[in-house]
Amino acid sequence: MKEALCQAFCGDLKLTDVPVGYAVTTTFRRDDGDSVAFYIVRDKTRPGSYRIEDDGTTIPFLEASGVDFGTEARSDAFSSLLDSHGVEFDEDDMLLHTAVLREAELPKAAMRFLSLMLRINDFLLLTKDKVASTFKEDAAARILEKMEGKAVVIQDAPVSASLSDTIPDMVIRAQNRVPVAVFFGSSPQRVNDAIFLQMQALYEVHEDVQVIALLERENVIGHDLRRRAANRLAALPIYKGDEPTAISRIEREALGSAQETRH
Repeated sequence: MKEALCQAFCGDLKLTDVPVGYAVTTTFRRDDGDSVAFYIVRDKTRPGSYRIEDDGTTIPFLEASGVDFGTEARSDAFSSLLDSHGVEFDEDDMLLHTAVLREAELPKAAMRFLSLMLRINDFLLLTKDKVASTFKEDAAARILEKMEGKAVVIQDAPVSASLSDTIPDMVIRAQNRVPVAVFFGSSPQRVNDAIFLQMQALYEVHEDVQVIALLERENVIGHDLRRRAANRLAALPIYKGDEPTAISRIEREALGSAQETRH
């Protein structure tokens, strides 16, 4: 099991034996700085069966940070997110958990559970009162201008049906080129999303996709996340202060060099 899980996560995890099964610690982090982690818990009544659970602090942390899951819109969105990832919420124990799984199902289920743990943090982002940045709008306009007549650009849509858990800001499809998924990196969360999509494409669904995180500014992420992103993504350009060059970097990844384009 350990080898299968480690392959699925591209080495971005620590798997520790614990009395209930396994504790899985990833290199992704929540807004409070804690690592995103979960447990693979043995089913004592059914040998070879497991359930994936969080540590029971995910929802309490969000609620303590001001997320109100009691509103109809927020409750519906929460339920929809759980359903799409095959996860349930135990209100008594405040646990997020999957159904009982066989060992062979764990690597794929673990990827989906991590996807949920990352996406659920979006509720916190929506709660914070922030002035909307013009970064995304401006960068999107520049990319669309560059790609006009050269490639098809789709916004806020999945790369494919198999990669629908994480939605990039843009997908660029040029003739005879691998699709390029672009994330506008205005927060560490979106850079984490980009890394996750690249991992999922490579190690779960085996689709050829190049993922780029366009950073809004140089200091939007910390050193550790920058290193991980630079080592895993196709490109990590910085937008503010060097906008034309950053957009040109995306253009080269989507269309190839001038020589490649001519041939």
